[in-house]
Amino acid sequence: MAYICITPNVAMVRMNAGDHLEEMPGDFYINLDTLVEARMRAVRKEHEGDFCADVLLVLENKTHEFIFRNSPAGNKARDTLKKYLSERSINC
Repeated sequence: MAYICITPNVAMVRMNAGDHLEEMPGDFYINLDTLVEARMRAVRKEHEGDFCADVLLVLENKTHEFIFRNSPAGNKARDTLKKYLSERSINC
């Protein structure tokens, strides 16, 4: 199984489309083996400087949105996820 771990210093998480972004306590693990689709885009203009990427992961049983922080940890996590997805030809 392939997992990605998202820590609070790397990204903010939106669990459901109607929920606000919130700081999640502790680490957040995503099982990438259940990944159906991934969408990655630049953040909105009003969030430039604070965040570097907006990522939507559609899994078999749920959807999560991650807003990666514009920091060394956030950039590294985003690049790691992008590399993983591109190597496996997942839409990103």
